[in-house]
Amino acid sequence: MTKKILALLLAVLMLMTLFTACAEDKKDDADDKSSTATDDKKPAEDSSKEDDAEDEAPVEAEMKTISWFGYEANQWDYTMVEAQHFATWKEFMRIANEDYGIEVDWSTTDQTAYLTTLNGYIAANTLPNSFYAWGQLPDDSYIEMINNNRFAPMDDILEYATESAPLFEPDGKLGYLRAWAMTENGNWYSIKVGNNTANSIDLSNSTTKQRVPVQVHGPYGVSIRQDWLNKLGLALPTTLDEYYDALKAFQDNDINGNGAADERHIEHLGTASVYRGIGQWFGLPGGTFVENPGSGVVEVPHLMDGYKPWLSFMNKLYNDTLILNNDGGSQWSYSVYCGGNYCSSYTVMHDYLWRTETGDPDADYEPLPLIQGVEGIVPRFTAQEAVAGGSGITFAADVDLDAAGRFVDFLHSQAFALVFERGIEGVAWDWADDGTIVSYPLTEEQDEFASPRTTYLDYSGLPSVHIDNVWGVKCTAYDSVEEALNAGECYTEEFMTQEEWKENYNYNGEGDSPATKFLKYINEFGEENFNPAIVYSFMTPPTADEAKVVAQYKTELVDTYLLELTTNTIVGQFSIDEVDEKIQYAYDNLGLQEYYDVMQARYNRFLDAMGLEVVG
Repeated sequence: MTKKILALLLAVLMLMTLFTACAEDKKDDADDKSSTATDDKKPAEDSSKEDDAEDEAPVEAEMKTISWFGYEANQWDYTMVEAQHFATWKEFMRIANEDYGIEVDWSTTDQTAYLTTLNGYIAANTLPNSFYAWGQLPDDSYIEMINNNRFAPMDDILEYATESAPLFEPDGKLGYLRAWAMTENGNWYSIKVGNNTANSIDLSNSTTKQRVPVQVHGPYGVSIRQDWLNKLGLALPTTLDEYYDALKAFQDNDINGNGAADERHIEHLGTASVYRGIGQWFGLPGGTFVENPGSGVVEVPHLMDGYKPWLSFMNKLYNDTLILNNDGGSQWSYSVYCGGNYCSSYTVMHDYLWRTETGDPDADYEPLPLIQGVEGIVPRFTAQEAVAGGSGITFAADVDLDAAGRFVDFLHSQAFALVFERGIEGVAWDWADDGTIVSYPLTEEQDEFASPRTTYLDYSGLPSVHIDNVWGVKCTAYDSVEEALNAGECYTEEFMTQEEWKENYNYNGEGDSPATKFLKYINEFGEENFNPAIVYSFMTPPTADEAKVVAQYKTELVDTYLLELTTNTIVGQFSIDEVDEKIQYAYDNLGLQEYYDVMQARYNRFLDAMGLEVVG
């Protein structure tokens, strides 16, 4: 309780220094706020430490400086030059100084210039202490730097990162980051910036073990305009024929009333996202050369039994103008596709369906149950993992290992997480009596106290480490979908009931939230039938020889030939009968087998580092 009071007093004093009147108004407003649990419980005080402090003064560690080079993506309200005067940035620097004994000498450049600038540092042999390398440098350059001993091995640095090192052990909450970065020599040289949710579901069954759990709200599936079904008196489709008939009825009846036959499904035809929608019903993965998250097998849709039946169905939709070519880019840009009120169905994480903007206030997208596209092939759904990562934080070979270890500890600490996720304690949030957090709405004038995650910090002046599976409140790992549903998901993860969720988000649909509805669908489908596809790839860095194979074949094989084969067959330029011949051409002339073997070998290194069975 003492810490809570002290923290509040410190925050109030800071506010009084900056603008006393605003601080007093904020305190008055805070008394009326309801408690919303959104982060970790306050750590218990250790009374023994207080007793020790009376007997012996703490030994102050030598202050060290570490340089960091980041980039700015120009998508937030403030630049780092502006944000360095914010209370949140000053708090970051205080934590680094007082808790970890480091000064952060930071610099940034525009994201578009980052690689050029980094290459300049490499050529001049003037690398900063820490920077983004993996995910920025081309694979062959990254491996060459490792082979030339230009990067410090992460295990060497973690010997000095005494707080966070256990997180990166194979069984630690961030162990997947170590496995993801594993190289052929058994070392790893970058920590990907974590991006993890607190609550998760393990979709393992009796025959497969999931590499990592998925987000509670993470499954994707095909959705449909329920309000249009209602207008036509149609039931929710549960078969492929019923789905087709519904799409055709929407268009034939000009259901959006604009006089044009433009009602259609958005399938991202012509883009690499084309496999993530209806393709799931035919047992296809979400892309080419991606890992099956349960079996560990690298999958290519073109080599699977459901590929040609899927092409046939897609061709039927195209011929009836129920899909178009080059119509949209990815699931995340849902507002682009739906803004014209012509999108009859599409695929996205169902947690986003309720807030899709179409221009029609009555629009209601609802998830479809899993539909079996062809007899004998189990349908799938795409599931977004509960853990992910961005560019890799890398350290120069000559870095002070102690300073680097402190920097890693600082970035992965609870103190960093609270400021990054929540902002300034006592202004943007407070501890509630039950150990959860009360969040306060802030005005634009109070942006300097708000979460840096939403105002300025995105891979810039500090890496934007987001690890709710470590520091989130009431982290829960469910052993099954049924267990998650019994616990009240997908509401519990937002610390709400169904009624509170509906009121908070002004949901205009009936029954459960779309994300909860889809969890019920896949639970009814049966745990033993779970065969999810993935969103994130955990492919490790290639070896020098593997990088040559990728460089030789990727552009022509993956980015061009295989994608064009799919698109051109769907739009009718190729017949289904030609597919086998064209796949054989890829084997004979475009390195299909060589490329496949490289991708499986890279993924096997991840599986091995995770303690899972490798393939082949």
